[in-house]
Amino acid sequence: MEAGTRDASPQPRRGRPAAAALAVGCVLGLLCGCTSGVSAGPAAPASATTGTAPPGVDRPSATGMEAPPGVEPAPTDQAPTGLAPTALAEPGPSMTVIEDAAQCTVRRELAGADRRVPIDEVFPGWSSGGFSDPGEVVPGRDAADPARCPGELPTNPYCDETLPWTGLLFDTFVTASGARRVVDGYLLAMPHGSDPEAPPEKTPGTRVVTYRLLDLAPGDPKGVGAYLDRSFRSCAQARPATTSEVPSAAGIEALIGTAPSDYRAPAAQLVLLRRGDHLVWAVLDGGGWRTGERAHALRVLVAHLL
Repeated sequence: MEAGTRDASPQPRRGRPAAAALAVGCVLGLLCGCTSGVSAGPAAPASATTGTAPPGVDRPSATGMEAPPGVEPAPTDQAPTGLAPTALAEPGPSMTVIEDAAQCTVRRELAGADRRVPIDEVFPGWSSGGFSDPGEVVPGRDAADPARCPGELPTNPYCDETLPWTGLLFDTFVTASGARRVVDGYLLAMPHGSDPEAPPEKTPGTRVVTYRLLDLAPGDPKGVGAYLDRSFRSCAQARPATTSEVPSAAGIEALIGTAPSDYRAPAAQLVLLRRGDHLVWAVLDGGGWRTGERAHALRVLVAHLL
C-alpha cells in the first residue's frame, strides 16, 4: 500500500551486472498494486539507486494567504481637513486563509543496519539482480488528528484489490493501521547466465522477495493484526504454516497462502508473520526456487525483522 498511489513499493538498486533497472515496473506492482492481487506496498516502500522511493508523503507546508498590509494612519494633527485618519485594513470577506497541508506520514532513511535484510543472506551466491535501499515511514505531526488525517480499516477485505486488500492509499493505510513504523524491502536474484537485457518477470529462474514490516502500537489498538489475519485467510486462502514451510521460532505466528505469480511461476507464496507487536508480510515469487530455499529466505526475514 500512497498519497496519489496505491501502496507504493521500494525500487531496486542495480546490483552486479543485471537487469535490475528493468524490474522497476514489476517491483512497483509487488508490494503495492500488481494486477494479480499480490501487492508488493509503502513505502513503503527508500532511496534506491535506480528509481524513486515509494512516497511516504512528507508533504511540504502550504503558504497561507496574508492579509494586505494596512495603511499607516496619519497623525491627527496633520490629517487633511475633513478626512478621518486611515485605519488598518481588514481582510475582505472573499479572502481565504489557507492552512498548512496535513502531514500524515513522513518518509526517512533507515539508520545504520536497522531492519535491513542482506541480499547475500537471502540468496547465497547470487551473481546478478537487485535490491532496494529500505526506508521507513512514520506518523507525521498530524497523524493523531482524525480531521486532518482520516483513515479506518474496512470491516471486510477487498479481495479484488491488492495486498493488503484494504482499498486504501498508502498514507491512509499507515494512519488506519496505527503503526509506529512501516518498512518496505525488495530483493531480486537472476539466474546465472541469464540475459542481462531481459526483463526479470520474463526470465525463467528469477527469484523475488518483497516484504513489509509494521511495528504496531502496543496492544494493536487499531486491530490491523486481526484484519490481516482475516484478509490472508479470505483472499490468499492462507492457513497456519508448517515448520518445514516457515522455520519455527519462539513466539512466531505464521500464515501461508498463494496468489497468481507475476514472474511466470505456478503461484506466488504469501506469508504473514507476527511476533508480539511486530508484523511482517512477504511475497516470494518467481520460478527459480529450489527445495528449502523459500524456508531459508523466511528464516532470514524473521532474524532481521522480528
